[in-house]
Amino acid sequence: MPRTPLLLLLAASQLLAAAPAPAQDAGARRYWVFFTDRAGQTATQPASPRAEARRALRGSQPAWADAPVAAPYVQALRLLGAEPRVASRWLNAATVEADDAMRASIAALPFVREVRPVARVERADAPAGIDPGPSIGQLHFVNADLALQAGLTGAGVRLGFLDTLFDFGHPALAHVAAEGRLIGVQDFTGQAQSNYHGLMVSSVAMGAADGSLLGPAHGAEALGATTEFAPTETHMEEDYFVAGLEWLEANGADVVNVSLGYQDFDPAGPGPEDYQYSDMDGDTTPFTRAVDRAASLGVLVVVAAGNQGNSFGHVAAPADADSALTVAAANSDSTRASFSSYGPTFDGRLKPDVAALGVGVVVAAPGGGYIGAGQGTSFAAPMASAVACQVLEANPALTPMEVIELLRQTASQATAPDTLLGWGIIDAAAAVAIASGEPGPPPGADLVVAPTVVRPGQQAIMTFQASGSALVAEMFDLVGRRVATLVDATIPRGPARIAVAVPRAAAGVYVVRLRDGDTASSSLLVVRR
Repeated sequence: MPRTPLLLLLAASQLLAAAPAPAQDAGARRYWVFFTDRAGQTATQPASPRAEARRALRGSQPAWADAPVAAPYVQALRLLGAEPRVASRWLNAATVEADDAMRASIAALPFVREVRPVARVERADAPAGIDPGPSIGQLHFVNADLALQAGLTGAGVRLGFLDTLFDFGHPALAHVAAEGRLIGVQDFTGQAQSNYHGLMVSSVAMGAADGSLLGPAHGAEALGATTEFAPTETHMEEDYFVAGLEWLEANGADVVNVSLGYQDFDPAGPGPEDYQYSDMDGDTTPFTRAVDRAASLGVLVVVAAGNQGNSFGHVAAPADADSALTVAAANSDSTRASFSSYGPTFDGRLKPDVAALGVGVVVAAPGGGYIGAGQGTSFAAPMASAVACQVLEANPALTPMEVIELLRQTASQATAPDTLLGWGIIDAAAAVAIASGEPGPPPGADLVVAPTVVRPGQQAIMTFQASGSALVAEMFDLVGRRVATLVDATIPRGPARIAVAVPRAAAGVYVVRLRDGDTASSSLLVVRR
């Protein structure tokens, strides 16, 4: 890592001490100040033991993860009259309020690499024994109800949220705190507001109110970071976002839900202060870069694609991050909701990744009630976050990119992804079945069933090497109950190809097990309605 010479630091400090601080005018606004290096400083704020364990399991332990911003650089900004509001370890940067003259002075400092305006935020918009009530539709849409029936509730997984206000006293979420699974809630805005978008979003993922609402990850642990100040659309939320994500990671979050989207700077309106489509390249914006940093530390960040399908159109930051699971909103007929932002990114990558129901979603409402007509990618994303928690419960060793790939390859249009819904509607049951390693063909198994996804009454083709002995092929559900016998015959020795009729079973994931003499093998079969 390059280091700024000590003499240069001393000269800069003397220059700053001798010069009067530029006066700020009414046009002062917030900027990111990116530094060239860390002046040799090392970590002084170690992460929690849980975060360290997650990094070792799914991510890495780079030097920048806990290394603070250089104190001399921060002091230099103060001497100029620019009081840092947020200092980001991950980005090696700080945010300050400055007018044009002060910005020029900061940019001239020898240890400053870049000065960039802070963006403003636009909300992406805004188990056994528990009756999901009207929320059964959104669960069944992604087969999360089947994963719940298999006992997967996100237990042992820590789910974080970046949003507005939360209410873990709401009847839909009170169980989280009552069971000791509310790890922490922190407000990074420092401002009073009454927007409970965070409550609504978190309830989709973690709610558990008998007869009203059930989320796939209602057994997970929770962290809530308030980084959006809803009454105004200022440029302050960008640094709050980075600080909040760093806090979630340091406190051991495994999955982070982001139902926010960033495109415009403040003041609003087209112009050089707004992010353009060309900035949606996966590497430009600070929030996108922060998401990539989180992923490298083993955190899966799930981001709403945005609700600008009828205006800006393309996904906005940080949905453009290649390491984020970007989620589109679908109608109940599995088509893209017209408002859902689409791809590709400016550099040509296919986004979004997957989709979930984003129209007519049941969500918790402030005051203890419920809304049955929630709409937006904001409510599709937490469903995907919750399914990701189920997947990690089934296999905690999966990396963020492995979870993304698993959700893609088990989605409804995995063989023909597009820029509207990506790889398609997620399938929780199929994803957790593969993540758990059972069902799935053991090493050396030669049974292949195609197509993998079928409808009741359709035919599937079993391909295998027959031994010439008595052969039985049976279909089982995930809890081991036999659903049907597909084949019971003696097949001549050699390559075999047999068409079988898929029984009229309930939608879900099944195992086809083949016993051929002394050998056995299995394959996965997904039944859709």
